[in-house]
Amino acid sequence: MAIQSDNPPDLVTIEQWRGLNQQSKRGSIDDQEEWWNENFFAIGPGNHRTCWGPSAPIYTAPSGRTILRIAFGFYGNQTSQYGAPPPGAMGWMFLNDGTIDEVDLDTGAITGLRATGVIWQPVGPQFWACAKVWRPAFVGSQVGQQGGVLFGSPQGLYAWDGATLTPPGSPAPDWLTDLQETDPTATPPNMPSGLPGIYGMEVYSSRLWVIGKDVVSFSAPSNGADFSTANGGGSFGYFGDRLIYSFMDIVASAGYLYLFGDSSVDAINNVTLIGTPGQLTQPVTTDFNYFNVDPQVGQRFPRPVGRLGRYFTMFNGAGISILQGGEAVPIGDKVTNIWQKLDTSLYLPTFAPATMFGFRVMLLNGRFTDPFGVTRSLLLMFHPTKGNEFWSVASQGLELTNIGTYEQDSVLTPYGTDGTSLYRLFAQPSVTLVKRLSTKQLRGAASKVSALTIKNVKRLYAEIVDNDGRGVSITGTVTSGGGGIPGGVENVDFEITPGAGLGIKPSPLHGAGIWSEIDLQSKSPDFVLERIHLATEERTLFGA
Repeated sequence: MAIQSDNPPDLVTIEQWRGLNQQSKRGSIDDQEEWWNENFFAIGPGNHRTCWGPSAPIYTAPSGRTILRIAFGFYGNQTSQYGAPPPGAMGWMFLNDGTIDEVDLDTGAITGLRATGVIWQPVGPQFWACAKVWRPAFVGSQVGQQGGVLFGSPQGLYAWDGATLTPPGSPAPDWLTDLQETDPTATPPNMPSGLPGIYGMEVYSSRLWVIGKDVVSFSAPSNGADFSTANGGGSFGYFGDRLIYSFMDIVASAGYLYLFGDSSVDAINNVTLIGTPGQLTQPVTTDFNYFNVDPQVGQRFPRPVGRLGRYFTMFNGAGISILQGGEAVPIGDKVTNIWQKLDTSLYLPTFAPATMFGFRVMLLNGRFTDPFGVTRSLLLMFHPTKGNEFWSVASQGLELTNIGTYEQDSVLTPYGTDGTSLYRLFAQPSVTLVKRLSTKQLRGAASKVSALTIKNVKRLYAEIVDNDGRGVSITGTVTSGGGGIPGGVENVDFEITPGAGLGIKPSPLHGAGIWSEIDLQSKSPDFVLERIHLATEERTLFGA
């Protein structure tokens, strides 16, 4: 029979997994929060699952070339009139020689886009570039009508349908003008030249909208190549004092077109065409409302904002915010001490929404310094469940320089590049990806007095479920201190043998002090840490 202690143990159980808190000091966070949480995903109470690692490289840049920007989309020219979702998920790799490689995300096949030559202008540190699908292939008056994608940068606007690249000044393709369906006798316009920017593009109200440094241009309705005022196109410059450097992104959502400046957000709606194109006696006018949404919060870096449903996430000098309707709300308080250590000397931060374990999250990749003094690529992960918003951190064992998302069937698949190769993120269980967890400096739960009571630390328990079948190995330390007691650092370990499935595992401890903090890590591929229990015995009130 086990020897019983005269004092009943005080048991602190961590099972709610309420997320990362790097805003407060380690001893001041909530018992159920984590001071550090890397590659653990809180699905719910008692369900703290490990994140997966990246896929093998889907694409690798040619020798001597670097991937500077990435974009994703689907224009579906392989689509049959009826059938299942087709192939054609594409990634566009903007390379440092001014070319773009188009990669099939499913097969890794590379099309002939790069062979067409220089398409964009790779000028740092901004590296302005964007890709926007004008429309996918669809079934209309011509079965199998082509779709296509547009590439924009200060180099100009280019159109690509998977086989033919149309540069500025050349006759625009029919899939961009729609003239074969609407006015077969009309002369196709040339691809526009001299558009300001192009820093970003969006399709809104059946028009192509383009932003430059402080200018917005828009095309005629249903014609992404015609920016003439005679047919309903046009442009306008910015006036005011809310734009300090330039527009950073342009995005449509919920009936509005949002313009993200470096220090403000504006919006457009109610776009209306008045008059008949081509008739001089009835001049064409495009009317719309232009108004400010937020005069002080914007997008600091020249990278796309994060798209989270109909909301947007932004990063700036004040932290991380989410734009909900007409209000920009700070959401980054709990990662303040990480965000303030952002290093932009090698690459700029990027957003990517993702679907993980059935939940939608927002990833923010950047080069950050972790609490252990290591500066590296980290993915700050925002969990936006209403009423239960929280943060965690992930990594992929790569120095990711850009991340992005491909969406199909409402599933958000994240991708990332280290500048050399493209990877699908969180693609498979990994035996090399480090999972780390650090708790609060725990002081007990028996009573308020426990916060100042010297304790003997007796046991640490871990409840573990092996999802993979290859077993689980967790190691770590428990550090105790406070109250003038040399509590010290003690090693702990927990093992689930292959095939065992699950278990409650104890690890003995002998330290003492007012507080104890737990640091765990593992490289096991896929498991759930349901809960951990710290058992202590209260001895005496500090100072008594």
